[in-house]
Amino acid sequence: MVSRRPSPVRVRLGDVLEHVVVSGGGIAGTALALALRTAGIAVTVVEARPADHGEGAVVRLNPNAMDALRAVHAHQPVIARSFPLVRTERINPDGSRMGYSLGADPSSQRGLPRVMHWPVLASVLREQALERGAVFRHGSRVVDAEVGAKTALSLADGSRVGGDVLVGADGANSMVRGKIDPDGPEPERLGTRTVYGYASEPGCEPPPPEVMRSYVGAKAFFAATRDSHSGGCFWFTSLRAPVPRGEDQPQDPDALRAEMGELFAGDATIAPTVIGNSERVLSFDDHALPSVPRWHTDRAIIIGDALHVAPPASEQGAAMALEDGVQLARCLRDHPTPAAALAAFERMRRDRVEAVVAAGRMGTSRAHHRPLARRLRTLSTKTKRHFTWQRTPPMGGGWAYDHHIDWPESTA
Repeated sequence: MVSRRPSPVRVRLGDVLEHVVVSGGGIAGTALALALRTAGIAVTVVEARPADHGEGAVVRLNPNAMDALRAVHAHQPVIARSFPLVRTERINPDGSRMGYSLGADPSSQRGLPRVMHWPVLASVLREQALERGAVFRHGSRVVDAEVGAKTALSLADGSRVGGDVLVGADGANSMVRGKIDPDGPEPERLGTRTVYGYASEPGCEPPPPEVMRSYVGAKAFFAATRDSHSGGCFWFTSLRAPVPRGEDQPQDPDALRAEMGELFAGDATIAPTVIGNSERVLSFDDHALPSVPRWHTDRAIIIGDALHVAPPASEQGAAMALEDGVQLARCLRDHPTPAAALAAFERMRRDRVEAVVAAGRMGTSRAHHRPLARRLRTLSTKTKRHFTWQRTPPMGGGWAYDHHIDWPESTA
């Protein structure tokens, strides 16, 4: 069966909306551009990085993320460039399996989580947005933003890009957020740091295809999965990091590789070998932005990490960005004025995104339990496995995965 692109549904009768300008061409901004073009609304995305910058970590797209892509018929190219995650396993230092969980309900039509490299996801979304008529201005640094009765971005080259609505999809350190609410909160540093890596030739046998394994080490866990397309190995770990990494400090893969090699030295797992063979290693301090009091003005709004920074433990950062983009496009399509559309978006999204960030913070805390707490959790896991898991395998997801977007349905 051929998947047909949804037809634009424009029912707005009031203030004419002809053009949206987006600051930031990451996942949220690009998803919004794709969805706006699907709704028949012109859009220009301004992004400082080049289109082929290639920077980014591994991304997990849970079923709610794939649902958002299906809403605008953008899922098939993502499926083609990603691989499914059937289950996750927790491995003891002696190599025995402590526990496991399925990636999602295998009987559900919503499908399994997908895994891919962040730049590949960004490229796939951008290609589809361009095909539908979106305009991207890469290599254009934003130096100022107007968020009042008139909305526009001022660029470093002296030019301006104006629109009927301005969307700040400009990340955790959002300039647009500061313009909308100068006294608003900034992302809170959690005291942890996530390190990601990739080894095209891992030098050992990585986990089986479609499996994520988390190896318990003496000092930290080491999670790894095999790229079903290339045979390489994506991996990540989380560290306590009381001293923040400088925002302008460049990534030093050699130094990070040496630091990780020392951290996992002596562990009888694949970690030391995979790390030593990794050509890509990068780290990010973990932050959370639990709640932003003011999301928008009458003609400007923030989405994605500019609005809700979810810790990596939530496994929902990319999904929330995709949901934001598609849902905001629906609201702009359906409501008679930009002000009404932006207010509707906030009503639709606030409770959900704040709950996701809160859940992610709890996950980050659990990942850094002290040794006694870890032993108690291991005992609890073994007990559950003995009494219940043979009857009902544990599955990821729950309420976060169950979110559904009905593209044709009006939000008005």
